[in-house]
Amino acid sequence: MWKKLKKEMLLVIAPVITHIMIRLIYLSMRITYINYDHYRHLASSGTQSILAFWHSRILMMPYGYPGSVLTTLVSAHRDGELITRTVRPFGILSVRGSTTRGWFKGLRGILEAVKNGRDIAITPDGPKGPARRAQMGALQIARSTGLPIMPVSFGASKKKPLAPGTLL
Repeated sequence: MWKKLKKEMLLVIAPVITHIMIRLIYLSMRITYINYDHYRHLASSGTQSILAFWHSRILMMPYGYPGSVLTTLVSAHRDGELITRTVRPFGILSVRGSTTRGWFKGLRGILEAVKNGRDIAITPDGPKGPARRAQMGALQIARSTGLPIMPVSFGASKKKPLAPGTLL
């Protein structure tokens, strides 16, 4: 009983803490967008697209999307539920499914989201990997929908210390 209660508490508390953490990290950063104009133009013109980013870059991706209607493909596993609950306050909806569990339901949900005018986000390497090696899912979705795939990423580095005597 305690084990089940702890799992349920984790599903309620962890997404809230993670969401707050992502927002605080974002507020502490200086953002520079590189080669972003083409995607921003597509988004502002109403052209739907598929955002593809590596699984290891998932944390800050809610801030890599300039639009307002995004649906992401998330694992049907319990970890996927944590992600779903974490991104919901950003306005990101989730469709559950993966290559190993519920792939048909996931595909059907993605196609429905596209039909409703939503952009799609997908991690083409998935949680099981191999890391940074795209599987066929994003290409199959692009082929089925006719949407362009927009590769996106997020990177961060430490702020370089100022030289002694430098004025701000």
